[in-house]
Amino acid sequence: MSPIRRGVMFLLLVGAIGGLCVHYEVTEDQRDPYPAAEDIDADYDRHVGETALLIGTVESVDRDAGTARLRVDHDGGAFTMTLAEFRTTVEPGGTVQAYGTLEAERTLRVSRTVVVNESGGSKLYKYAVSVAGAALVLGLFFRHWRINLETVAFEVRNRD
Repeated sequence: MSPIRRGVMFLLLVGAIGGLCVHYEVTEDQRDPYPAAEDIDADYDRHVGETALLIGTVESVDRDAGTARLRVDHDGGAFTMTLAEFRTTVEPGGTVQAYGTLEAERTLRVSRTVVVNESGGSKLYKYAVSVAGAALVLGLFFRHWRINLETVAFEVRNRD
């Protein structure tokens, strides 16, 4: 296959991948079974009784009453919700995912809560493991293959 054909095929594949990315973004709202935070903030009363998944920062916790105040940030701003039946151990400032049913007066009756642990070392660990994995894969690949610049192709290394 000539280099020009390879270039055209490469551009076609990149264009197809780009088109799939655009399609994914445009149809995202159709795949999510829960109302978006923007929609809840804009017209809360319309969503009362629906199941929702909210992600936000805990502002305060009242352990005696079993409630918490959650600040939910979204593209258009932010709003606060009261989480009822909140039994999760988390300090104010922690990030949680709360799943439950929306009730009147901006209250979410929680059926499940997951604490998202954010620590300073978690991002460093994530990137370090990713770089190490990529280096391992590239090292193994180029141990068995080489780039032929004349034909612009990968070739098996000679093991003589």
